[in-house]
Amino acid sequence: MATKRHTSRVRLKDVAQVAGVSPTTVSIVLKDPETSRVGRKTAERILKLAKELNYRPNYSARSLVTSRSHTIGLVITTLDNPFYAEIAHDIIQRAKEAGYSVILSSAPGGIEDERHSVHDLLDRGVDGLILCSVMRQDPVVDELIAEDVNFVTALRTVETDLSSPPLDFIGVDNDRGAYMAVDHLIRLGHQRIAILTGDLDTSTGFNRLSGVQAALKANVIQPDPKLIFKGDFHRKTGYQLTKQILALEALPTAVFAHSDHMAIGVLECLRDNGVKVPQDMAVVGFDDIEMAGLPGVDLTTVSQKKATMGRLAMDRLVEKIHGDSENLVKQILLEPILKVRKTCGAN
Repeated sequence: MATKRHTSRVRLKDVAQVAGVSPTTVSIVLKDPETSRVGRKTAERILKLAKELNYRPNYSARSLVTSRSHTIGLVITTLDNPFYAEIAHDIIQRAKEAGYSVILSSAPGGIEDERHSVHDLLDRGVDGLILCSVMRQDPVVDELIAEDVNFVTALRTVETDLSSPPLDFIGVDNDRGAYMAVDHLIRLGHQRIAILTGDLDTSTGFNRLSGVQAALKANVIQPDPKLIFKGDFHRKTGYQLTKQILALEALPTAVFAHSDHMAIGVLECLRDNGVKVPQDMAVVGFDDIEMAGLPGVDLTTVSQKKATMGRLAMDRLVEKIHGDSENLVKQILLEPILKVRKTCGAN
């Protein structure tokens, strides 16, 4: 369970007081560390104190004295995964319709990359943020709440409890989607199903594993820890983990990967090792990226309704920017759709 969020923001005048200079001097140095208007030693002391005190600009206060930019910031995990590129496209299209442009940033390295992306986007004067990169425990979200920044989480969300403020979130029902995928394989007669998880520090990876476990329990199948392989949603990981699967003494008859990108890696490895799909081993993914439906791939997968998710996330952010539906939080779970194609053997 998430811990209660406590925030105590250090103000610019607090840094000035500790440094023994005026707030104006601190402001000059923080805006331009190489400024010639402040002595070098004084500037270095201010920068050091600001870092030690964990000072961050008050972005909401800054926005009060600036006009809207009609620009929003979008933070995704990586463009290496086609799913993120596709949802970014859908958000950008909806933003154009609403009269906004989008600045895109990626955070492949986790929390610190995400924090850097968020601060950079806010420094550029965006009116709000759509975050597709959050972790289950995410201090960057706490910082945005403390600064009263307009933002919406999409695809992923954070763990909260009743002591935490509710967050706007648009995403698919990951538990149900994973349940549908595994239940489908079981109904086709599979009992030994290998699971390639996503990053379990994300809500998507964690919830999809929960859905897998629920499907096994509902069908009275004892989970086998040897058939659960921790992954990270990436194609190369799917390939590498499939080599581990093929080294097992008792092979599974099916594989469920937590993302289509990993599932593509599974298909590549099986092909390279002479394993026929679905005759020898069935494969199911999650996301329904464009590549999944191409002839020759024909991947059975769970659709996340990317276009709907992107549209709803952008619409909600515009509402927040304009102050519409104040004090109203929207948390929307989209119903997943199982897209049955050839790789599961039930086309």
